[in-house]
Amino acid sequence: MKGSVSHNSAFMRGLLNRLFIAAAGGSRRKPLMRTADIFPEGLEFDRRFEEIRAEIEQLLQKRSLKRYQDIDPLRAAEVSADWRLYYAYFLWEENRSAQADMPVTLAIAKAIPHVINVTVAVLEPGVSLAAHAGPYAGVLRYHLGIRVPRENPPRMRVGDQFHTWKASESIVLDDVFEHEVYNQAKEIRVILMVDFMRPMNALCSALNRRCLTMKSRWGRHMIEQAMAP
Repeated sequence: MKGSVSHNSAFMRGLLNRLFIAAAGGSRRKPLMRTADIFPEGLEFDRRFEEIRAEIEQLLQKRSLKRYQDIDPLRAAEVSADWRLYYAYFLWEENRSAQADMPVTLAIAKAIPHVINVTVAVLEPGVSLAAHAGPYAGVLRYHLGIRVPRENPPRMRVGDQFHTWKASESIVLDDVFEHEVYNQAKEIRVILMVDFMRPMNALCSALNRRCLTMKSRWGRHMIEQAMAP
């Protein structure tokens, strides 16, 4: 029975992904996009970079971020067990700790209705992310460089395009494309990740919001696990 439910869920997600990808332009989609072109509201994160960086630097001094293995072990086995993450906002649920840890970042996120998740992501020296693809096509992901090693900086491949992060600069990726991160730096790389609903027509956008809302209800354990101290 459990296997049947899992199979049906994967089948439905596959149908939704095909619908959303078609609505977003199909093969004409770009793996990497300028924030101003696809997520203009997200430029508020860019504008307030110094405040956001100060919050995140303080966060890293007082908290030990969770390994991905301890949040989502199945997914971590495909990507990286040692990726370190702090969820300030997850499926529209506010992390209580983030109210004190990241009030500016959280306030910006909550003012944008189609922002779903806000995460601080840390790659320690030598930790890379294996080639993988996002499981759900209803979201896009914004990256803002917070702390990036100057020597041998990590870079990301998304589809057939490459990106090297720079502090204070942002980019948006379509993570349904296969992507991976190469990190041979001797210092940590820190970015702010913001997931937002993919821009689509009104019908697909309404369906997407409905699916994500249902996921937040069904995934309560995952939310609690991601946000636990």
